Amino acid sequence: MMPDRNYEEEARKKLSRYISATDRVFAAMERSPPSDGELLKRMDENISLSKIYLSDSKYYLEKGDLVTALVCIAYCEGLIDACKNLGWLKYEWTFSE
Repeated sequence: MMPDRNYEEEARKKLSRYISATDRVFAAMERSPPSDGELLKRMDENISLSKIYLSDSKYYLEKGDLVTALVCIAYCEGLIDACKNLGWLKYEWTFSE
């Protein structure tokens, strides 16, 4: 079954908007690193992985694999939100129309 063109276009727009919002988060986020060296290492690993997932999402969006692009951006958000919830990062999500 072929996906509906309108559905696919709407999914592309939403993914692009979400990716742009995530780019803005990375540009504006403030770090509040933990003093514990092991926790600092984990924070840095999570941020690094989240940037990889963001890059992967852009790649798959460009290739037209919208499902994989969505999964990648969702993983990215989960990693940085976990760091935020632990108090290691400060940022706000903003979505432009």
